[in-house]
Amino acid sequence: MKRISYLIFVILVLFQSSCYCAKFSFAVFGDNRDGDAVFADIIKHINKDKDIKFAINTGDFTPNGSSSEYDKYWQMCRSCRVKIYDVIGNHDLGFFNSGRNIFRKKYGESYYYFDYDRSRFIILDNARSKGIGRIQMSWLKDVLDTNKRKFVFMHKPLFDPTGTYPNYTMTPKEENESLNKLLIRDEVSYVFAGHIHGYAREERNGVVYIVTAGGGAPLYLPAFDGGVYHYVKVTVDSKKITDKEINVYND
Repeated sequence: MKRISYLIFVILVLFQSSCYCAKFSFAVFGDNRDGDAVFADIIKHINKDKDIKFAINTGDFTPNGSSSEYDKYWQMCRSCRVKIYDVIGNHDLGFFNSGRNIFRKKYGESYYYFDYDRSRFIILDNARSKGIGRIQMSWLKDVLDTNKRKFVFMHKPLFDPTGTYPNYTMTPKEENESLNKLLIRDEVSYVFAGHIHGYAREERNGVVYIVTAGGGAPLYLPAFDGGVYHYVKVTVDSKKITDKEINVYND
């Protein structure tokens, strides 16, 4: 009898370890360049929300990718109570790729991933005009090979959900399409991007695509169509994932 009870106990432990753990939330925002006051207010909002465990910036956190601008941005990030992971944007590249070199000194590479709970968070570098390239694409295929929930972050979106800025998407077209097919095939839950200053959301083929680029830079979209300063709060639990746009001046 004791042996059977012990066996049941082991089975329950194994089952629980394979399941998703307690509910957690994270924040996503982007394009805070030239908008320090707004960015500071976003940080204040995040600091008040104790459910948020970390944040991810979808890029363009500096105006021109200079060393002093990187230092200023990271100094501001120190006031945030949670760690902020960064996606490199086109403004962050700097002159002659100097900004990417600064970025690499902090992260090791301009594309990387980390795991939290039973989820994988994948940061891509598509800041340049030639997409992510063959080497990064090969790396991504390996990283996507997991049973964890998958969230992908990039600066330039694969498409514009508003239809207003179709030329502000990742190029070349062929690589854009190949990347999108890969993300759908490997059942990525969410794809976040910035670059189009505002907020937009669309679900396609089981993947939720969110543009969150209202971190402080001048807004491109009208207020009625997502042109607000905001961040997105994503909540993950064992059964579902929810997302909510948080307007920092009208929540």
